[in-house]
Amino acid sequence: MDAGNFSGDSSEAGRRNTQLLLAGMGRMAHAAVNLGERDLLFGADKLREWAKQSSVSLISANLVYQDSGEPAFDSSLVKTVETGHGGGRKRKLRVGILGLARMNSGLSVPGPSGRRIVTADPVAAARIQIPELRRKSDFILILATLEPEQAKDLAKQVEGIDVILGGSGPIQVSEEVHPTAASPTVHTRVIYAGNQGKKLGEVRVFLAEKGQPAKLDVQAINLGKIIPDDPAIMDLVEQNRIAINEINKKDAPLVDSEKLRAMYSGASFVKSESCKACHEEAYKIWEGSNHAHAFKILEDRHQDYNPECVGCHTTGFRHPTGFLNAKSTPDLANVQCESCHGPGSGHPDKVGKEYGPVTRDLCITCHTPVNSPDFDPIAYRVKIRHWEEKPAGAGAPTSSR
Repeated sequence: MDAGNFSGDSSEAGRRNTQLLLAGMGRMAHAAVNLGERDLLFGADKLREWAKQSSVSLISANLVYQDSGEPAFDSSLVKTVETGHGGGRKRKLRVGILGLARMNSGLSVPGPSGRRIVTADPVAAARIQIPELRRKSDFILILATLEPEQAKDLAKQVEGIDVILGGSGPIQVSEEVHPTAASPTVHTRVIYAGNQGKKLGEVRVFLAEKGQPAKLDVQAINLGKIIPDDPAIMDLVEQNRIAINEINKKDAPLVDSEKLRAMYSGASFVKSESCKACHEEAYKIWEGSNHAHAFKILEDRHQDYNPECVGCHTTGFRHPTGFLNAKSTPDLANVQCESCHGPGSGHPDKVGKEYGPVTRDLCITCHTPVNSPDFDPIAYRVKIRHWEEKPAGAGAPTSSR
């Protein structure tokens, strides 16, 4: 059984992304999808329309009508699943699923017939809904767009929750909330699998002899190269990549980058070509590396206007004189010398220790376990080595200047 959270933004790209995400969840036969508070910005009618097209059930217990306090969507649902058991016996498990959004007291959006929809306190909503849901269910699952500490606090304050599946950006958590004097019966597992679809959180429920849940086995599965892509889902993913990239490209500003660099008083980027005259051999090695062609990877994948990707495939992204977008600063595409060594306008006046030292800590700002799961610092170092090694015991290697 699959279930999920989502919470988007109200931009054109956000609308497109949310609609395609619901379509993908429908294709994967999600039992339920929990709404986040920001999703209301798309409009309740539009969300219901997209959900209907995708055959997905939307739930939320604390997105409520302001005039009555009643939930604007279904609060929960009960999904009966057939489970395997020892000796080939089959058991049925009733899973009660409740949706909770983060509290946002400043949010109030128009709903059907002009009735406004607001967020209510998620803990109070859970206290109202869970006792009745517990009577209909063997297992209680909360889908929540709460922050992890809020989810743990929810588990301590509301009895009867077995698992909280949370979504809060890239955060990954798998933790059991243990009983305390104030909450002597709590045994809730809180799980966050991160975003970007690079990990699959799996929860296996083992039943006791009488069919009641007795044990949970939780693991996060890396969706790396060994797990093949589903063509039906990748078709949607590719459509979405192209559409979002074109929207971002259309909205990307066109600026005079040279004028910006001239106005900036600090160290600015001068591009790898400026390094070539003094560091010819190092330049040749860089030119043959994947770093020198990093931006083409994004272009081939229709991600060259994705702000979540360009930072690690360009030079100086978010720096006043660094890469802005492919329209305005194409000369700073790719991972150039200054991506690692820093802005070079003050070089060669500043040499040696004052300019350009690089450590492994810098590499792992981009080569993270999520973005670069195969990263091996020793093996990768061989591919890009363009410096003279110091003798053993003489300190860390430095780039030849």
